[in-house]
Amino acid sequence: MTFTKKWARLSLLNFVVLASVGVLLRYKILFSLPGIDYKNLLHAHSHFAFAGWVSTALYIAIIHVLQPQQKQLIQYNLLMWVQQLSSYGMLFTFPFMGYAFPSIAFSTLSIFVSFWFAYLVRKQLVASPEISFRKKWFYAALGCNIVSSIGTFTLAWLMANKIAHQDLYFGSVYFYLHFQYNGWFLFTIFGLLFTYAAQWMNAVQIRYSNYFFYLLLAAVLPAWFLSMLWMRVPEWIHIGGIIAAVLQLLALIYFFRLFIQLKKNVKQSTKKMVEWLWSFSMLAFMLKLLLQAFSAIPQLNKYAFGIRPIVIGFLHLVLLGFVSLFIVGFLIQQELIKAESKSAHIILWVLAGAIFANELILMIQGVTAISNSDLPNAPYFLLCAALGIFTSLLLLFIHQFRKRDQQIVQ
Repeated sequence: MTFTKKWARLSLLNFVVLASVGVLLRYKILFSLPGIDYKNLLHAHSHFAFAGWVSTALYIAIIHVLQPQQKQLIQYNLLMWVQQLSSYGMLFTFPFMGYAFPSIAFSTLSIFVSFWFAYLVRKQLVASPEISFRKKWFYAALGCNIVSSIGTFTLAWLMANKIAHQDLYFGSVYFYLHFQYNGWFLFTIFGLLFTYAAQWMNAVQIRYSNYFFYLLLAAVLPAWFLSMLWMRVPEWIHIGGIIAAVLQLLALIYFFRLFIQLKKNVKQSTKKMVEWLWSFSMLAFMLKLLLQAFSAIPQLNKYAFGIRPIVIGFLHLVLLGFVSLFIVGFLIQQELIKAESKSAHIILWVLAGAIFANELILMIQGVTAISNSDLPNAPYFLLCAALGIFTSLLLLFIHQFRKRDQQIVQ
C-alpha cells in the first residue's frame, strides 16, 4: 500500500471517530452519560475535527499532489505520526479534564506540527521548477494556518493570566476559527481543485481563478470583523466587515462563472459520485459566502451569532457540507480510498443525506428560535442525523478492506 493510501485510510478512520463523538454529544443532550462533561466533550470534538480529521486529510492530499521523493516521505511520515499523537492526545484528555496542562500541551503540539508542515511544503513549492497559478493557493493556505495560531496563543494567555474578558475570549476563538475555516481549509481546497482541473482550464478561466483568489485573499482579514459585529466595536470594524462582504460577493460572481464552466470541462474525467459530492460541496461554499454577506447587516448579525442552532448550523455547513464532502470526493477521485461499487455509492448518498438533514433541522431550529418558538423533538432528529453520518462513514471505512467490489458502477 502506498504512503498516501495508508494515510488516507487513517484519516477516514479519524472521521469515523469524530462522528462517533458527535453521536455522544447528541446523546448527552437527551440522556445521562455519567462521568462525561458536555462542554469538555465538545472541546474534544472540535479539536479532533480540526486536527484529527480535516488537517490530517488535507496534509495527505497536499502530499499526494506534490509527489515528494522517498527522503521527503520519511519526514512527512514522522510528521503524520506526531499529528496523530497530538490529535488523539486531545481526544482523550479534553473530555476528562477540559483545558488543563496535558490537553493544552497536545493542542500546542498540533500547532507546532502545522508550522513543521508549512516549512516542508514551502521547501517543495520553492524547489519546484513549475511556475503555476496553483501555488499561491497553497502558500495562502499555509500562511493562514500559521496565522490562526495567534488566536490559540492569545486564548492560552488569557486563561493562564485568568483574564475573564468576554470580548477578548470570543475574539480569540473566532480569530482561530476564521483563519482555519476561511483560510487554511478554503485555500487548500481550491488549491487541490485547481490542481486537478488545471489541464482543462483555458486562459480566461485561469484569469477568473486569479480574480477569485485575490478577492478572497483581500477579504480574509476584514471578514474576521463580521464575527465581532455583535460586540461593542469601533465604527471602522463595521466598515471593514461591510468591505469584506462586498469582496466576497464579487468573488462569488467569478466563482459561479468558474463553477459552471469547469463542471462542463471536467465532467468527462471525474467519477460520477465525486461530481455529485463536489457539486454539493461547492453549493455549500456559495451558501457560506451568501450567509457571511448577510451577517454584515446589523439586524441579521445579532441572530447569526446570538442563536446557538444558527451558529452550529453555519459551522457544520462549512465543516461537513463544504470541507468534508470535498475531501471525501478528492480522496475517491485520486483513488486513495475505494468507492466504486454500487453499495459504496449508496453509503455516500446516505452520508450526504444525513449531512443535509442535520443542516435542515438546525436551520428550522434557528428560525423557530427567532420567532420565540421551538421545534418539537429536534434533539431526537439531530441524534438520528448524527447516527446517519456515523453509520455511513463506518460502512465506508469497512468498505476499504473488501478485497473485491461486487458491482462496479461505470
